[in-house]
Amino acid sequence: MPNREKSNLYPNSTWEDCLEFIKVVSDFCLSTVSYSEVAKKYGLSSIQTKSFTAKISTAKQFGLITTSSGAIQLTQLAKDILYPTGDITALMVESFRNPPLYEKLIAEYDGKALPPKEIFENILMSKYKITKSAKSSAAQCFFTSADQLGIIKGGIFAYSDTLNQSDVSTSNEHVENNEVKSDIETQQLVSNNLSTSNSEQLKVNNSSEYIVQNIPVSSGKVARIEIPIDAEEDDLWLIKDMLDVVLKRKFKLTI
Repeated sequence: MPNREKSNLYPNSTWEDCLEFIKVVSDFCLSTVSYSEVAKKYGLSSIQTKSFTAKISTAKQFGLITTSSGAIQLTQLAKDILYPTGDITALMVESFRNPPLYEKLIAEYDGKALPPKEIFENILMSKYKITKSAKSSAAQCFFTSADQLGIIKGGIFAYSDTLNQSDVSTSNEHVENNEVKSDIETQQLVSNNLSTSNSEQLKVNNSSEYIVQNIPVSSGKVARIEIPIDAEEDDLWLIKDMLDVVLKRKFKLTI
């Protein structure tokens, strides 16, 4: 009989699946609970069910649980997330780096466009030794978990930027207020400049489908921004996130 192909370790559940899993574990106690007791909560008669073992394995990889002799215990990280005393966004984003596979993928793709899922699957198989039978599930869990944590922005895998933004969100309120004030002043300055300079005016043609902004730069060239006039709020936030990524990654500008 041929040997069964063995895959390198990979998360086989999503981040939100694992978050729900540790909530179930925490319903028992904050010490330890047996596999079988947790399985019963999911309506399972066997702890060998694939979906159940996937949750245990992935929660361990994210650093949310430890296991020993058929028992599960929450880590301090899990307790901090479940019973927060402050903003836990950074903790959740940092946990995404804990799986060995994800740590390698972050090193390779941070700040870059991710390949299409079909290509990504093959990369997992050829470069990271995920088996052919597992590559689709591994890729789907990676994309889904990254989306759930807000790490993928317009096709860009922006792990460091997301983590930095999470850190900024937990800073003192007066810093945030100063930033808001600065944004308002900047908007007022831009508004004044637009009203006094024909070359930098916001061009809105009622018959056009775009709002167009031409911005002359010191080289004499012109930066051009075009936004569909029917763009919705989510579209505008995505455009902003993408612009932030480009400025930080390509021009090393700290926003």
